[in-house]
Amino acid sequence: MTEEKKTEALMVVDDCWNKIGVWSNSSRLCSELETIIHCRNCPVYSSVGRNLLDRPVPEEYGNEWTSAFSKITAQEKTIIHTVFVFRAGGDWLALPAKLIQEVVDMGVIHSLPHRSSTILRGVVNVRGKLELCFSIGAVLDIERFEKVVDRGDRNVSPVRLVVAEREGERIVFPVSSVYGSFRYTEGMLQQSPVTISGSKAAYTKGILCVEDFDVGILDDQLLFGALKRNM
Repeated sequence: MTEEKKTEALMVVDDCWNKIGVWSNSSRLCSELETIIHCRNCPVYSSVGRNLLDRPVPEEYGNEWTSAFSKITAQEKTIIHTVFVFRAGGDWLALPAKLIQEVVDMGVIHSLPHRSSTILRGVVNVRGKLELCFSIGAVLDIERFEKVVDRGDRNVSPVRLVVAEREGERIVFPVSSVYGSFRYTEGMLQQSPVTISGSKAAYTKGILCVEDFDVGILDDQLLFGALKRNM
């Protein structure tokens, strides 16, 4: 008998348990049930089960599973970004959280002699070290406004100084409010609306909805480049 015919022969099953066994609806039941009680205790039932498990594997079956296991499933990885959210003027903005070194209380900004730039505001003392202080609002052409403290707004905080560093270059910039860190995935980032134009649009990579307000995600490379040109 060839291997193919042997396989076919093994696959022919006399399922007596469905015909005259406990799973049968027939009125004529197997006489062995009086002794063994249930088909699971019958040597015929056990023998058929062993034959099914021991039967030769068809070539097509083996090839199918070999192909399935040999394929590398490329799973899409979810990349999570963390940004530091703050408010400059009346606009909520964000920079990569890894750039933020610390947030300190607002200090006196000392203007530099013979410098009248609206972007480079001067120098400020941060823990005994003089740091260059810039105005992000001036870079983005954000209008200044007088902050009205709303006691019911938990996102309102005192004016602070944010110390950031990128590729060894440190900057300090004042912010009108600090929200803190926020994590998001790429799918959460929306395109900037057409209503955003000018400098703000040039430095904004996208819009992120945080709670009930929109946050502009800044392009840190472009922003630091613009600040560097004003040193």
